[in-house]
Amino acid sequence: MKYPVWIILGSILFSSCYKEVPDLEPDVDRFDLRISGETRDFIFNSRDTAYTVEDPNLQLSFNDQLLQMDEIRVRGKNALDYKRKSYAVFLNEPISILDRYQTSTKELRRFKLLALAMDYTYIENRVAFGILQEAGIMPLFFKFVELRINGETQGVYFLVEDPEQFYKEIDSEFIMRRGYNHYISDADYHPSEHFIPQETYKSQFREIYDMLPQLQGEALLEQLGMRLNLNYYFRKMGIDYLVQNGDYTDELYLYAVVDGDRFSFRPIAWDYDDIFAPRPHEIGRAWGTGTVFGTRYYASMEDVYDEIGQKHIFSIEDDLDYTIARDPVLYDAYTEVLGTLMELIDQDLIEKVFRETEEELAPFYQSISVIEQSNYDRHSTTPKLWEENLKEKKEWLIKRQSEIREEL
Repeated sequence: MKYPVWIILGSILFSSCYKEVPDLEPDVDRFDLRISGETRDFIFNSRDTAYTVEDPNLQLSFNDQLLQMDEIRVRGKNALDYKRKSYAVFLNEPISILDRYQTSTKELRRFKLLALAMDYTYIENRVAFGILQEAGIMPLFFKFVELRINGETQGVYFLVEDPEQFYKEIDSEFIMRRGYNHYISDADYHPSEHFIPQETYKSQFREIYDMLPQLQGEALLEQLGMRLNLNYYFRKMGIDYLVQNGDYTDELYLYAVVDGDRFSFRPIAWDYDDIFAPRPHEIGRAWGTGTVFGTRYYASMEDVYDEIGQKHIFSIEDDLDYTIARDPVLYDAYTEVLGTLMELIDQDLIEKVFRETEEELAPFYQSISVIEQSNYDRHSTTPKLWEENLKEKKEWLIKRQSEIREEL
């Protein structure tokens, strides 16, 4: 029997990692979207457009269990430009899904299925989310799954609980996504017994940026701390510095935590498909930086250093982080949290996160047909590339953590 070239090449590539290389069906959680051939082709061929999938025959199943669908949307930014799209799923009845450790279940009604089309070995979101979770600032459920459309695999997907489901579970009334130039790009409001008006939540977020050019030092630290949980925000900044998160300002949700007659915002980090970046996004991009302090443009990292010095902050794209870098009192408060964080995120923890990432992805990399779907991403992957990237990035992160500890 003559085999297609891709099977022969796939078998050779897989043999570097596994002794026997059949095209295994991975033993993983699986979603199967059923739609007409015409709708399927439209999804595959559409570009740069988010939309609700409209199909009278649409069905979605999870591990062969038919789900009670409300809506499924093609979503995201980068994935819209590729065949393998990302999706937002809305169910009328929740599904029960086992966590990554197979020890407990999560009830999910709203979640994202991320195609990870920009990440050539699918590890970046998982590594960053793992570190964020170990630091106590990633409350969302996440897990690798397989997606099929009409029974044909679409490859590896990263399921993440929708932040707009999470905030209701903890009795928060309000959640928002920060946009560029402190714009509220999206918000959801679900009044409970607190009955704080939605506009009050929005006003408090705007106050954070209104005070940046007006206050400084201890006064600014105190007023910011009344509106934003700075310990959480500083930890998020510290992890961004550690992993060199390049995509910054708009990858953040803030949800309200009410305490008596007051509330403050806590951050949820989002979309870490651009870590290990050589430079932050504000370099060479005039449109990305905040405008509270006027127009800021940086042609190179040297321009950044000339303005703020060499600080332990990876991005100053947002005006809040720019202020933290410039204000000595805020910066001292941040570096104190960063020092504690670097004690927590030691070599053992980093190795644990990478080991779990490898174990969770291994079933997918044993399936030629699943990994072949990476050919439709920005870059295709192989088991050899995956293993090399895991090793390289783990060693890089361990070294960087050690260097940061020494500098502090």
